[in-house]
Formats: sequence, structure tokens, C-alpha cells
Amino acid sequence: MVRRSLDVDAEYTEAFHTKSFLNIWAEAHEQPKPTPSPTNFQPNTNSNSNRCPLPNFLLEPTQSSLLAAATASGGGAALLDYLDATLQSSSACAVLLTAINRTRSIDRSVRHHLLRHAGGGSAAADLSAYIDLGNPLSSQNLSPFHQIHSLYPPLLARLTEERRRIRRAARALRTAKKAAGIVIIAAVGTAAVVAAVILTHAAAAVVAAVAVPALSGGCRRRWRRWVSVKWMEKAGRKVDAAARGAYIVGRDMDTVSRMVRRVHDEMEHRRDVVRLMLKSGDEGEMAREVVRELEMGEVGFEEQIEELEEHVYLCLLTINRSRRLVHASSMH
Repeated sequence: MVRRSLDVDAEYTEAFHTKSFLNIWAEAHEQPKPTPSPTNFQPNTNSNSNRCPLPNFLLEPTQSSLLAAATASGGGAALLDYLDATLQSSSACAVLLTAINRTRSIDRSVRHHLLRHAGGGSAAADLSAYIDLGNPLSSQNLSPFHQIHSLYPPLLARLTEERRRIRRAARALRTAKKAAGIVIIAAVGTAAVVAAVILTHAAAAVVAAVAVPALSGGCRRRWRRWVSVKWMEKAGRKVDAAARGAYIVGRDMDTVSRMVRRVHDEMEHRRDVVRLMLKSGDEGEMAREVVRELEMGEVGFEEQIEELEEHVYLCLLTINRSRRLVHASSMH
């Protein structure tokens, strides 16, 4: 079978125009985003930094509904860990969105004060304060994202192994079911011959009274085996959906992580240029040269930030899609 080649640009364009993506984008941009200042900006280093700051839209379906379905129809600990991982990933993406907004705000504030400084105004203290805020995209500030990102490779391996285990068990149950069916058919045939002989005797009624419950018990055992196979197949579908989701979400987080490093490094370069100017004490030509350099790179830097932001929303969309697939597999 020939596999259809993937047009990555087309895939992303299609994703950007889906209703889910547009809803996520609209709701996110309706959230209040305070402009950071040297007095109110705090890096996300506390233990609560992985809490979801945009709770109205991030996660679908709800964690409670998925946990209830997973507990009712099986799937093992790996499936429960996947649901927890996607929950944490959603919150980690929210932390990253906040960091992106802070990065954008700090950069704009630095350029504003740099223009004042180059124009002869006394803005060195303000520039120094903003530079000292640090980089919102540093590993320290984004530890929730990097921690959950690192969990996906081993989680995928566990889900893959769980999927194989369930498939092996389902095959074994189906084989046992077939074997039991052959035995029961043979037993029924033998019982018919015996019944034909003993019906000529006065004890026929007693034999029938014993045989019917025995055959009914066999039917019940066959029914239980059939139900067990169906239950195992359903659990396998859920784990399979979770494994595919873990792979896709992990790849999305790989992409986002690389883009974070790129924007982080560019932000560091811009901070270093301003820091060098401040150390020189030059408020004239050097300050104007720094302004020109930052302005020349501003369009590209803003494009990098916007692209990173879009990919974070795409990652959220992927998380929700994978969770819906797991939920749908529980319904069949």
C-alpha cells in the first residue's frame, strides 16, 4: 500500500482554521494579561507554577469523565498515567503561554526605554531594571513544561508494551473460546446419542434433569469468555489510542521545545546587547546603534514569538484531540 505523503504546511494551515483552534485562540486572547514591570514580574519558580492559568478552555474532555471511563472498562496504570500526563501538559502549555506574553512585554518595554535613553533621556535605571528581570523562557521558569516533556518517551514505551500485552491476552482468550466451543459441541453430540439410548429406560427423566443444568452452565461459561474478549478488545482500543496520542503529543512538545530554545537565545542576545551598552555608560551614539540593531531584528523576533505561540496552541489542540480519541474508544 502506498502511503500518502504529508504536506506539513497544509496540515498546519488546516489545523489553524479548525473551529477548535479558533475557539482556543479567541478564548486565550480574551484573558487578562498584565504587563510585567520590575515590581510585579515574578518568575515561575514556586511549587504552584504548573497550575493552569487559563482554565476555561484548555482541557477536553474533562479529567473526571475520562478517569471514570478508564476505571470502568480497564486499560491499566499506563493509561491512567497518560491521562495525568495530558492534564499536566495542558497546564504546562498554559505556563508557557504566560512566559511568551511576558517575553513580548519585556522586550517592548526595553525598546521603549532604550528609545528614551538614545534620545537623551535618563532611562538607564529603567533599562537595567528590566534587563535584571531575566528571561521568562529560561529553563528555570519553564520547569513544568520541560519536566512533563521528559515523561513522554518512557510513557510511550509503557503504553506500547501494555498494548502488546492486551493483544496477546485477547488472542489467548479467543483461542480458548474456540477450543471451548469445539469441546461443548462434541459434548452435546455425545449427550444426544446417550439420550437416545437411555430414553428407552424408565430413568430418562432423571438424566434429563441432570444434563440440562450442566449444559446451561457451559453456555454461561462460554458467555463469560465472550464478554471477557470484548472487554479486553475495548481496553486494547483505549490503550492504542493513548499510545498514538502519546507519540503525537510528544512530537509536538519536541517541536515547541526547539522553538522555545530559539526564542530564548534571541532574547538573551538582545539583553546582552543592552547590557553591554549600559556597562559602557555611553548615552549617545552607542545607544542609537543598539536601537537600530534591535529595531532591525524586531520583525524577525516578533515572528519567532508568534510562531512559538501558535505551536503551543496547536499542542493544546493535539492534547484535546488525543483525549477525545481515548474517550471515543471507551464508547464502542
